[in-house]
Amino acid sequence: MSSRAGPEADGKRVVLISGYHDYRTAKRASIHQIAQALAKSGYDVSFIATRFSWLSRRRGTDSRLFLWDKSNQVEVVDGIRCFLWRTSLHPFHSGNRLGDAILGTLFPTYAELSSTIFDDLVAHADYLIIEAGLPAIYLRRLRRLNPGAKIICYCTDRPDVVGSHPFVRQRMIDDQHLVDHFVVRARAMAEYFNFVSGPLHRVGFGINPEEFANIGPSPYHNGDRAAVSLGSMLFDEHFFAASAPAFPDVRFDVIGSGTELQGPPNLHVHAEMPYADTLPFVKHAAIGIAPYRAAPGGEYLADSSLKLAQFEYFGLPAVCPHFAVGDSTARVGYEPGNPQSIRAAVGKALALVGKIEPRSFPTWSEVAMRVLNPAAYPDTLVN
Repeated sequence: MSSRAGPEADGKRVVLISGYHDYRTAKRASIHQIAQALAKSGYDVSFIATRFSWLSRRRGTDSRLFLWDKSNQVEVVDGIRCFLWRTSLHPFHSGNRLGDAILGTLFPTYAELSSTIFDDLVAHADYLIIEAGLPAIYLRRLRRLNPGAKIICYCTDRPDVVGSHPFVRQRMIDDQHLVDHFVVRARAMAEYFNFVSGPLHRVGFGINPEEFANIGPSPYHNGDRAAVSLGSMLFDEHFFAASAPAFPDVRFDVIGSGTELQGPPNLHVHAEMPYADTLPFVKHAAIGIAPYRAAPGGEYLADSSLKLAQFEYFGLPAVCPHFAVGDSTARVGYEPGNPQSIRAAVGKALALVGKIEPRSFPTWSEVAMRVLNPAAYPDTLVN
């Protein structure tokens, strides 16, 4: 672990638990950035990834599959202990009422499956940061193993919007007294977490300035106007069926969608790539695209979307559904599923190129400190 411990770190141990991500994947969500920031600040950091089994391999869409042979062991990367816990099976949200009723009975058993590594990492932590989602099912186990740890529920998305089983929300409601504080990404998420009787705080995005200091040359041909899309969350492939043919002089680059798109020659589809490799695509693009599917309760994405924040950092006009526009003047909204609305939004965004002021953000180290101890920052309090 890093020896550059600041006075606030003092060698303290932080364990982050995710049901979706592994620190070693190419994609970089907020939880990756916070883990890295804490390690650089001198904390002793471990990253546990769960919800991984033979079902993951059968479905073939899990971004962690390349780590199959490294699962159930600890590997240190960037000074962070990484542990991908692979089990024989894992419960999931089937979307079927009867199926979900049956699967819901399996979560308590799954939460107590044996893992010496999991238990050892948890038992020696000073802070336990769990994603709002499947990791919430471990709350009783975490508190039993480590009565003195500070447990933080980090809520970057609403579990129901990203497809979590209803059991997850119920377990958060039942066990919220075991959590020291909840942190949400957007104030619009507060209603979903209205069951929280303790502190509820809002902590936004961060930026690592050094990552943006020496971005490489443009990946586009000279003169290309490019529209770039990043990530797979609620990805709506129909957006590109409506937009790409209508703008043949615009290059559409889709990165890490997890979908095999077919389209005209100006549609370029890329597999998931390391975060740093995506930055030239964004910096040198004309506009950004956040092609979210319509999702009940998804309005919080206006404040929580990492890709939309990144577009604003670079001063790019962005196209997104109306529900994700929020109060940003840098975004142009459209109605999902409406080709005419989609095309109109792309045209309006292209007309804004060069007219958007870049937005500034705190560093991820500052964000990480707010997640660990939001009480020290009165402006974070929501309730």
